Amino acid sequence: MKFRFTKRVSAVVVTVAILFTSVFSMSIFANAATTFSPRLSAPASTNKYYYSDLNVFYKYGYGMPNCTAYAYGRAYEILKTEPKLSWGNAEDWYGYNKSNGYYSYGQTPKLGAIACWSYDGGGGHVAVVEKIENGQITFSNSAWSGNNFYLTYASTSDSNAGGSSWWNFQGYIYIGEFSGGQAETLPITYKTGIYKTTAALNMRSGVGTGNSVLLTIPNNTQITITDVKSDSDYNWGYTTYSGKSGWVCMDYCSYVGAVTQPTTAKPTTQPTTAKPTTQPTTAKPTTQPTTVPATTQPATQPTTVTPPATSGSKPADGLGVGDVNGDGYITIIDATMIQQYVSSQIELTDEQIAQCDFDFDGQITVMDTTCMQKYLTY
Repeated sequence: MKFRFTKRVSAVVVTVAILFTSVFSMSIFANAATTFSPRLSAPASTNKYYYSDLNVFYKYGYGMPNCTAYAYGRAYEILKTEPKLSWGNAEDWYGYNKSNGYYSYGQTPKLGAIACWSYDGGGGHVAVVEKIENGQITFSNSAWSGNNFYLTYASTSDSNAGGSSWWNFQGYIYIGEFSGGQAETLPITYKTGIYKTTAALNMRSGVGTGNSVLLTIPNNTQITITDVKSDSDYNWGYTTYSGKSGWVCMDYCSYVGAVTQPTTAKPTTQPTTAKPTTQPTTAKPTTQPTTVPATTQPATQPTTVTPPATSGSKPADGLGVGDVNGDGYITIIDATMIQQYVSSQIELTDEQIAQCDFDFDGQITVMDTTCMQKYLTY
């Protein structure tokens, strides 16, 4: 946000405000709802906390789209009373609160907290913590001269809280202490068994997209799922691939069949090894290796490399960008890789980075992820 304005108040009012800071703060916490309801969609234009003179940024002509106007309105909406947040630029919010002592602050995400960043070279951003679950933080945002409302995500272990590489995370402003806000988990609609991936899938260390990526399983790969869990967004299956075990998103797998349990009754009955001891006289097993078809059949099986068109994916041919993982399709996996690269969770090759600029603005930002997600839903 590229503006600054101040409010002049008399010395008497300032003195009274300082004397009763603790009283006002206690009143705010007393009036705040104990149960938190996350905002995951844009506020209506009739919402008074964002689009009326209750919102000082709206009142003075700096309304949404604007990160400060949104965060101020969201805090007002949560508290149901005027928040004691800065009326200035986003990069000033954290220091303003810290110097005035209006709210507690720190580096740990909490529901309803205001996340604050400053930019190298000037500027900043503020966002609101809406959900914390399965190691992932969900932020609601607005962007000055950009998106009116959008969501971003970060791992709870990310010291920059999902900010871009040139952002400096200052900390969280805790406007209240809230409980709840955790979205209900999805019903488990999958079962254990053998599946085939319908897109390139990230294997994660735990259930949820906030967990670290162990490796990527290629499209059209057969895997065995031995356990199934779910969170508010996806169903997850536990599997082992290429020597590593972890969780994959079941929404991008198709069921092949049940795992065939080894019929161990026969092996236990075969120790009557009278026949095996006589069978070594069978010259046929030594002649059967001449059966060349056994060596030629595997060469015909790799015809499965052509990935089928899948739900939530689009062919990358002709678009020029977006296929970050190089599987020939643009999917939510590519959008996730862009977001992880922006938040410094993974490194990409020069070729992969070139595929990330989905909005063609010459920069790799969360906007590229947002644009790709919108493209995939059309």
